[in-house]
Amino acid sequence: MTGAIFFDRDNTLVKDHGYTWKISDFAFLSDSAEALAFLHSYKIPVFIVTNQSGIARGYFDEADMFKYNKHLTKQVALRGGNIWDIAYCPHHPDYPEKTDTIKCDCRKPLPGMIKMISYKWQVDLNKSIMIGDKETDIQAGKAAGCLKSFLIKRTESRVDLCKLIISKYFIEKT
Repeated sequence: MTGAIFFDRDNTLVKDHGYTWKISDFAFLSDSAEALAFLHSYKIPVFIVTNQSGIARGYFDEADMFKYNKHLTKQVALRGGNIWDIAYCPHHPDYPEKTDTIKCDCRKPLPGMIKMISYKWQVDLNKSIMIGDKETDIQAGKAAGCLKSFLIKRTESRVDLCKLIISKYFIEKT
């Protein structure tokens, strides 16, 4: 099993317009597209784990989110990157579905999305990294057992962070 890099989506890779789901609002944040291409050049698996409470709130539906995510993955591929999979949490504790009988374990800071992807893709979490813009992203990475979690600001270089991560955690030391 290999390690991977898990990213949050909104305000980490793409600009957050508040419940971002419209393709017309799509825009990469900073140098995130270049960072994803850089990771792909090292054949490091990249996944996105994203809370999407706009679904629970009724602002958009899962079909809208799937279209947005498909557009995102296509734009990443056009720039030389690859997103292996995207996990999302459509829930919000203040907007429970009438059919919900159990509390979800997927909404960050809980580790459900990361663990689900780890199981599905046979990712070693002890060799994996979580990157996000909120403390809940960091908490999710830690709760899942990721090797390290990084908090990144909108203005910080994603390429520089990925270079550091590759040199420190993914290149074998001899």
